[in-house]
Amino acid sequence: MRTRLGWAGLALLAMTVSLAAPAHAAEPGTTYYVDAESGDDTAAGTGASTAWKSLARASALTLGPGDRLLFKSGQRWQGQLLIKGAGSPGAPALVGSYGTGPKPVIDGQGTVDAAVRISDVHDFTVDGLEVTNHSADTSVYRSGVNLFAKDSGRLANVTLRNLNIHDVNGQGGHSVAAAGLLISIRGNTTPTYFDNLVVEKNEISKIGSYGIIMWSTWSRRSGMTSLYPVETGIPDSEVVTWTPSTGVRIRDNYVHDVTGGGITPMHTAGAVIEGNRVERAVRGRTKTTGGNVGIWWQGNDDIVVQRNEVSHTGFNGPGSDGHGFDADADNNRSLVQYNYSHDNDGGFFLAVSFAAAPTRDTVVRYNVSRNDGYEGLAASTSTTGTHFLNNTLYLTDRVVEVKPPFSGAGKYPFERAVRLYNNAAGVTVRNNVFVNLAGAGFDNKNGIVYDHNLYWGTAEPPTGHDHAPVVADPKLAAPGSADPADYRPLAGSPVFDAGVSVAAEHDYAGVPIPDGAPDLGAFQREIGQAQVGGSVVPKGHLERLADRDPATAWRSVPKPRLPATIELAYPAARTFRTVTLSAAHAASRGVTRVEVQTHDGHDWVGRTSAELDWTSDAATVEQQTITLPETVTASRVRLVVKAAAGGPIQVNEVTLGVPAAAEPYRPGPSATVTTTFPTSPTHTVDALVDGDPSSPWATVSSGVSFPGEFVVDYGTDKRVAAVTLHTAWAKGQGVTDVSLDTWDGARWVPQVAHHRTNWQESSAKVETSTITLPAPVTTRKVRLTVHDANVQWGNIALYEIVTS
Repeated sequence: MRTRLGWAGLALLAMTVSLAAPAHAAEPGTTYYVDAESGDDTAAGTGASTAWKSLARASALTLGPGDRLLFKSGQRWQGQLLIKGAGSPGAPALVGSYGTGPKPVIDGQGTVDAAVRISDVHDFTVDGLEVTNHSADTSVYRSGVNLFAKDSGRLANVTLRNLNIHDVNGQGGHSVAAAGLLISIRGNTTPTYFDNLVVEKNEISKIGSYGIIMWSTWSRRSGMTSLYPVETGIPDSEVVTWTPSTGVRIRDNYVHDVTGGGITPMHTAGAVIEGNRVERAVRGRTKTTGGNVGIWWQGNDDIVVQRNEVSHTGFNGPGSDGHGFDADADNNRSLVQYNYSHDNDGGFFLAVSFAAAPTRDTVVRYNVSRNDGYEGLAASTSTTGTHFLNNTLYLTDRVVEVKPPFSGAGKYPFERAVRLYNNAAGVTVRNNVFVNLAGAGFDNKNGIVYDHNLYWGTAEPPTGHDHAPVVADPKLAAPGSADPADYRPLAGSPVFDAGVSVAAEHDYAGVPIPDGAPDLGAFQREIGQAQVGGSVVPKGHLERLADRDPATAWRSVPKPRLPATIELAYPAARTFRTVTLSAAHAASRGVTRVEVQTHDGHDWVGRTSAELDWTSDAATVEQQTITLPETVTASRVRLVVKAAAGGPIQVNEVTLGVPAAAEPYRPGPSATVTTTFPTSPTHTVDALVDGDPSSPWATVSSGVSFPGEFVVDYGTDKRVAAVTLHTAWAKGQGVTDVSLDTWDGARWVPQVAHHRTNWQESSAKVETSTITLPAPVTTRKVRLTVHDANVQWGNIALYEIVTS
């Protein structure tokens, strides 16, 4: 992964060569120097030999266009540096260093709220400082650097770069009012926001709160009427109409060993959070309550979170977060892609909000998760439209231990591969690879859609209620490896061409997503573009029909001779059900009657014909999709164009696709089950045949006697060769002695007497025990007679009865 390789040199940020002047041939402004050892505050400050000495003198300066304030490398100042002023477009003001050696250090000594405060600046760069703010007094929260604005309007072109911010302590938990790097906007009279704000290549570590956090009082919309008043002290009256910062880029930073969240952008539009590494967030806390997340965001529109690595985030028990990533309240259209999440104790991803400020339309695609704890993919309260697409999750059975005195003290096995909390709605799970060594379950509720996922990891891997599940070894290169590249599939993998179409340009590694069925998981095989030919004229620019760019187009001669053909030859056979034509000016130039054919190796085979009704004659690209009667696989596809709206004919793109399921999978008539055991009112017997091996049936907690029976009625005859029992916490509540009978239409026929289970676990891991019949039989009903069971807690439990 690019971010992993790039961080080998990050430690070099602690040592720098002098900051070179920006490359402007004729840059206005004055350069000011500060020398803690040889400087003199009464000197001019405009040369190295006439440098100022103190932070107080430097803080009195208001920088203008092209001005530079430089601190001597290898020296240290104690107190607070106040930075103010503004540059201009093309002539930014700059605060940085000169000379050789380590970065100049600004040490707040824990006596100030922020060691460096940058106020109301624009066209401004701060580059190459080391900042610390530590004290034995842990009664207050502190920040290292605070970029601050208040009632200042648009503040453009601010860059914070190459800063080493460390050892900033506080109360041992987290407060949004404090961070290694705090970006805060206040006021309620003049709408204020940053435009083209860049935070890059900084190292932020050993912080007693957040690593990087950004927020604004210009954030009121929906139900977001407060800004953490207990932490910030900001009254609700100051929280006013949402005015987002724009062009925000937080990239290539290394944030580690912080007691709060790692990176938290709020109140932005179109922000990009990329190439960052966050390690050991929510660690080293002395506050025993609460939790946080590696990278999380709130109150944003159209944020992109990509190519980040987040690992070893701490956890304080269920409900305390601990995930690698979190789309929190009041976000719209978040895109989370190409990230590597591993060893986070609370899980990989969580979407969460509340009723008055829902988070909507979150896409989580082409990410790799390895050894994350407790839960994999989760959506919670009042979130709508959360889509998990083409992720690869390697889920282990590790147990996360939270030790006293933390409020969540306990041991937490991995519980859910996919979890829905409360009223989370509109969740889709498509094209993912779940290597599920934990045997963890998948929530099947709230209308969740599982579609074309691969499930593996145990002898009887649990699945979601999937339209087309693939239950097979994905043949990954080196599963369990710390290198995300080792989760690519090898030759012969069942993930190839097994997915449904998703809107993505490329996979985790940058390989383009081809026409037709994509591969499952985060990695796509290289397929290549189709070669385009046919009888249409002219032949020039036909390649544009398969260049994956709908903005480019092919046009025929003004008066084309029809019928004419367009042929697409793919480097490898493609599986597809739809053919989509894209065209601009389509009402006057579009294809209106067409036949779709495929080549079977000998001849062209007609698949379907269609009449296309284009509605727009604008330059906007319009699409028409032709659905074939059935899914086909072919390497050559031909369109026979029989009529068009006029001349010339224009086609911008031809794409093949596999439509995704829009509704939850609903199987045919399901089995019913009855039991003679007294059943717990909260764990009904229907759970035994609901298709979810993670949902339990249980007896009441006392008074259970043996023998007892289960009868499963399938409603129709089926072939049965084996019956598999699923149970968790089996050494405490699993059945241990079971006999199996089948129904021949008139009586019960004994098949297996006294099958002895061999449960190994006393944990949330779902185990299986299979009863194999002497020979397969055709039967409508099976009966299980339980002669004995583990009753450590007074009850027995069974999670699923599956016949095969």
